[in-house]
Amino acid sequence: MGSEAPLEPTEPLAAMTSLDTSKQSNGVEGKPSFGALPQYLHDAVARIAPQEGFTPGQFEVSFEVGSNKGDGFVAEMFRARIVEGNRELVILCKIPPTNDARREQFNTLSIFDREVQAYSLFLPTITEFQREKGITEELGIGFFNTPKCYLAYLDMAKQESAILMDDLRLQNYRMWDKSNPVNFEHARLLMIQLGRLHAVSFALKEQRPDVFEQFKVADPMTAAMTSSEAFMTMMTMSMDRAIGSLEPNEEKVRQKLEKLKSHMFEDMANLTSSKVGEPYSVLGHGDCWINNLMFAYKKGVPTDIVLLDWQICRYVSPVLDLVYFIFSCTDGELRRKHYDELIRIYYGSLKELLDRLGGDATRQFPFTALLRQLKACGKFGLLMAIFIVPLLCIENKDLPDLDAQAEKFKETQQLEMPFVINEQSEAKYRKRMSDVLRDVIRFGYL
Repeated sequence: MGSEAPLEPTEPLAAMTSLDTSKQSNGVEGKPSFGALPQYLHDAVARIAPQEGFTPGQFEVSFEVGSNKGDGFVAEMFRARIVEGNRELVILCKIPPTNDARREQFNTLSIFDREVQAYSLFLPTITEFQREKGITEELGIGFFNTPKCYLAYLDMAKQESAILMDDLRLQNYRMWDKSNPVNFEHARLLMIQLGRLHAVSFALKEQRPDVFEQFKVADPMTAAMTSSEAFMTMMTMSMDRAIGSLEPNEEKVRQKLEKLKSHMFEDMANLTSSKVGEPYSVLGHGDCWINNLMFAYKKGVPTDIVLLDWQICRYVSPVLDLVYFIFSCTDGELRRKHYDELIRIYYGSLKELLDRLGGDATRQFPFTALLRQLKACGKFGLLMAIFIVPLLCIENKDLPDLDAQAEKFKETQQLEMPFVINEQSEAKYRKRMSDVLRDVIRFGYL
């Protein structure tokens, strides 16, 4: 739901040294002035600069906006440019929203806490374990597909957090255009990496149980969402709109969805608990939608993928990552042609790495268990799609100002959703959403 995919690099909008606290405006509508950026962000950049070889007191730092409107909900992104002489380092800085109402609405500090855990504990452990087993980046069969993180910290008492990482656009990684359904080649790359990510969990779980205990973390979002009146209102409105995308003669489908609507918040809580996945629960990415992925290309063909935004990583059924992405980010035509193939690609990737790590996929997670998990948890794909698909079918420029919306809800408890912007986006939404509803039922998940 967040996103850390950056904008294309641009000229700095405002410049200041690492110690400069002067009030300067960035001139960008809807964003705080750079002078209003938290001092802790300035301090964080100044802290990592010497670690990267810059001379204290000799480097300068400039900031610019780092993401587009509509890229995410629970964070703000800025690009920091560190310069000393002819040397330059560009990093992305991710911080909680500077708007108080928006920060409270999405309970962002608890979510940042999880991402700090991911970058400081989970991902380093995954990397180290694979290397100990002889699986290195050069072999191309392990899970190493995350951005380099320079610093990740949270101070709950001070209500501040910052995550500083590589700007992957400078390494020629690009985002997919979210308004278009993902094609097979891009989906295939994700299935391979999810298989590898989950394989490491299975290996660690059996071979290093004491280490893996730290990975058994609860979902950080569901409790916050189901206790948030704003989110529950939004989900109810989204479900009503999804049901409205059906044709008048699809009464049986409509009845199933109305029944789901009556207990969807309980279903969300159940599906995101580890119990439904056991004994196969793993550390999942948690937020597998297209804005949290970046791709490298060769002659127009995607060759590599990086998984961003680990704010919702959690110990749950492995299929939650699969159905979240497939039902939210692909279309009905791709699912009809390739759904089974994508599931098999995922499992083949998981089995290959788990076996190389000294595990046994046929015992630890047989393919029949995967199919049973899909049956038990497949409707999670629908619950996420009713939330994500509307955002994929609306132009970013037509999305609401999240700060203003959060402040209005805090004052009035009224939530405005930009459901119908124009005929084109509405037609796109109705087609994609109604296909999701039909497919979830066709696969026997609802």
